[in-house]
This record gives sequence, C-alpha cells and structure tokens, in this order.
Amino acid sequence: MKKFVVLLVVMAMTCLSAVAYAMEVTVGGEVSIRSRDFSDLKMYEKLAAPGNQRDTQERFKIDVSAKADGVSGKISIWNYWDTWGRFEAPQANGAVAATPAATTNRIAAIESWIAFDVPGVPVNVKVGHQMLQLGHGWFFRSMYFGSDAWLVSNHSGNNTLAFVDVKFGEGATGSADDTDAYVLLDVLKLNDNNTVGIDLTNLKDRKALFANAAFGAAGREMNLQNIGLNYTGKLGPLALKAQVDVQMGKYTNPSGVVGDPDPKFKGNEIVVQGTVNLDAVAVNFTLAQGSGQKSGDKDVKQFITALDINPRYTFLYEYKIPTAAGAVNQGFSNTTAIGVGASANVSKSLNVGADIWLLSATQKTNVTQTGAGAGAESDKIGTELDVKVNWKLYDNLAWNWALGYFKPGDAYKDVNGKGTDAATGIQGILSLKF
Repeated sequence: MKKFVVLLVVMAMTCLSAVAYAMEVTVGGEVSIRSRDFSDLKMYEKLAAPGNQRDTQERFKIDVSAKADGVSGKISIWNYWDTWGRFEAPQANGAVAATPAATTNRIAAIESWIAFDVPGVPVNVKVGHQMLQLGHGWFFRSMYFGSDAWLVSNHSGNNTLAFVDVKFGEGATGSADDTDAYVLLDVLKLNDNNTVGIDLTNLKDRKALFANAAFGAAGREMNLQNIGLNYTGKLGPLALKAQVDVQMGKYTNPSGVVGDPDPKFKGNEIVVQGTVNLDAVAVNFTLAQGSGQKSGDKDVKQFITALDINPRYTFLYEYKIPTAAGAVNQGFSNTTAIGVGASANVSKSLNVGADIWLLSATQKTNVTQTGAGAGAESDKIGTELDVKVNWKLYDNLAWNWALGYFKPGDAYKDVNGKGTDAATGIQGILSLKF
C-alpha cells in the first residue's frame, strides 16, 4: 500500500515537472488518525445491536496544485477512513467510483479540476470534480467527496455572478435518467464587513436519488426549485451569518394516471448564527428551523436537502442519529434548533468549548430504531451537550477531540415506550498537515 502511494506521488511530480518552467507546482497532504467510541446510537442499550462504534482509523490525502497566469488545476487523492486491522487491503480492490460510498475504503480522486480565465473577457471557468456549497451550506453542501461540475463566473468589482451545472447521478448513456442541478447565483460585497448573496437552483432528478416513498416518487421525475438568500457580516462585535431557503416545484407523474396528482414542494428553512469574541472567550448561538411533513399532507412540505456526510452543528444528532426527518445528514429538515455555547483559549495552544442544543421536530414525528414499531408521534426530539477540545501541538500537528451526550425525547420511543436511553460519543483526530 505504501509503495503504491509513493508511486502515485512520484508519477504526479514527474509529469508536472515537465511543465514546471511555466507553472508553479505545490505538493501537500495530510495524515490523520481517528479514534472513536460511540455508544447506544439507537438509544436503547438492551438491543442486540444498540448502535455502538468503537475503532481506530487512518486517512491520508495527497494534494498536487499547479497555477500560472490565468490557469490553475488541482488533484487531490485520498482514502476514506480505513479501520486498523484490515491491512488496507480493500483500498486496492477493483475500480473506484468518483464519489465512493461512506463504507468503502479505497483510494479516489476527491478533487481533479481545471480552472482558467477566458482570454479577452472577465470570465473564469472551473470544470471537474470539485468542492461546492451554496450560501452557508444548509441546502446544498458537497465539501467531503466533492461533485462533478462546471462553474462559470464573472467578477466585476464587488459583485460575482456565477452559473453552476452539477451532475449528481448518471444513468444509462443517452437516456434521460440523470440527476442534475443548475444554479444561478450572485454575491455582492456591500462593504468590508457585509456580504449578501442569492442563489436559484433547479434540481431535476430523473434517477430518483431524492425519491420519497410517501409520494410514490420512485416512478416520478423530481423538479425542485430552491431560492436561497444568505448574509455574512458584522454588526458591532457580533459576527453574523444568516440563510433563508424557499422551495417550490413538483414531482411529475410520467404515466399521467387520472386522479393521481403531482405533489408540490413547499419546504423552507431559516438559519441564523452569531459569534461574539470577547478577548480569549467567544460566545456563539444558533437559531434554526426547517419545515417538516405533517401526517396527511398531500404536498411535500418537508425541507429537502442535498448535504455531505460532515458533521454540521451537533456531534451526535444529525451526524450519527437519524433526525426528525428520518435519516442522518439532513441538516435542519423538520428540525427546530436552539444552540448556545462558548469557547475559551486556555493557553496559546489549547482551546476548549461547549455547546448545548435544544432540539424539537417542526412537525410531530416518530423515528424509533428499536424495530418494535413506532410509538405516538411527538415533537420532543431531545437535548444534546457537546464539548470540543482543540490542541495544537505544533504548527502543522493538531489533536482535536469532540465529546457528545444526547438525551432523546419521546419522538424516539417505540410502541412499548422503549428507546429513550442516552447516546454518547467521543472522537479524537490526530492530524498532520504538510
């Protein structure tokens, strides 16, 4: 395995050395060791499989970047977290998809793109596999595995206008069974402290990647439009970020069955986050709400998201535990959240912080995981306490820890009233960047 990685680096540097006279080439990377101990993620410890995760894993990244006047490119090669004791054998087996599933342990090109200024006009084109997000990343965020996309942008003074074409899924070549997103966005810098943006997204899902079984969506074409507004700025000592999204469009029934209406999308969300820095102490808050689905709704009122597998706001809920939207990695879909926290620089190299989250379902639901049948619907999701310890050992070496305690509410009870034990987790990542 190590010989294979060295060979990749040598090949990349050899190929790039031929054009080094014209381009500035840099090589960097990362090696990280992750230790995890999650307990009772299904929130009922007497289950045969209560949802424990205990392991040590390793990940590496190799970044090769090149740039010259008006032209740049990047290749980022890495493996997903590989569990110790498996001898890394799965990483060398067979072909690798452009965006590997979370359970695979293989080497993949996570970034591989070209960017250039179009000669004679103020337009930049970036094409290939790249990291993307809209606004503050609460509707669409692809900053982990990346996405295949064209990005065409125009920079004029303090204004940036861009068009993005993202390919989520490819079906049979030549057939209309793909999943694509087309985005038009504009970002305006009002002054040194305030920026506003708007993005208009049309998501066409012919491959049923976003299918909702409640609406028979596997046989329907999804045409979802999302209008997003975002703000980043400072109001005195308060650093503020805000995002609002409104959705429209519909599932189209291609069979045209009489009496089978096309459900419309009516979801929305609002997220406001603030931070106040007081010398060595920082105080933060989050207020957020994403719309949910009420029993009997004929339209899709739950906010639809397209998010990566990174943790976003809580360490357990949403990252490791199915949310009120029924799955992990759903952002604030059908979730109303209030979060407050603080962090402090204990020393020059050590920062410690804690956040408390009050979580409820925007529309009552039940997401029990015991397998005994759902209990009564409830809007009581739970409370979570997260602690973060960030330790900078050297300029390029950090050892960061996260600890979480999630006390679930009635929405996680099964028909027998079981499933309300607390879930806990601790994770440490030792990371060397070079």
